Amino acid sequence: MLRTVLPVSLLALLSTGCDADCADASRLNGTYAMWHTVLNTSTGATVSEDYPGYGVFVNGWSKWKVNWAAGSDTVSADITDVAEGQSGPAGAVGTTQPFSGSFVPSAKDCNAFTMHLDGVFEGTSGSSHLFVYDAELVYMGDHLNGTFAYTDTFTATAEDGSALSGGLTDATGEVQGTLQIDGFDTGFSE
Repeated sequence: MLRTVLPVSLLALLSTGCDADCADASRLNGTYAMWHTVLNTSTGATVSEDYPGYGVFVNGWSKWKVNWAAGSDTVSADITDVAEGQSGPAGAVGTTQPFSGSFVPSAKDCNAFTMHLDGVFEGTSGSSHLFVYDAELVYMGDHLNGTFAYTDTFTATAEDGSALSGGLTDATGEVQGTLQIDGFDTGFSE
């Protein structure tokens, strides 16, 4: 079970009431600079190299264009991997990949919700990741904050041409997102 890592005072402030805007999930729509940090992986994870790394959206920066459909339980997310921290040029951007999933608002706090995505993510280094992603998020104006769980089965090719494969079961971590107004700026790019 995921635990949202937010101060108790912030949670109390968020749950003090909901305005009419809370009925419309489309208030959350936009493009976000998302930062994921894997904090813990299950024992028995099978990995062939340093993973999780910055080649997959679950660790490091990525750009998410999200659309929560008002009055429904669905979300679409176009995810673009941003390869900062890899050996390539800073700010190198992978292809944008579309995913759809579920959006479930909290019954207790209209600014809290869960999001589920799954599919195949093609990493910037040529790896292929069959993943399941579940997040518990809180919307705070132009920010998203929360926790996530992630499972991944991957294949890739090593520099010497040999096949790599492995998996990551129930990795957990923290996620923060900042709504982007002009372009994509993590605040750390050159």
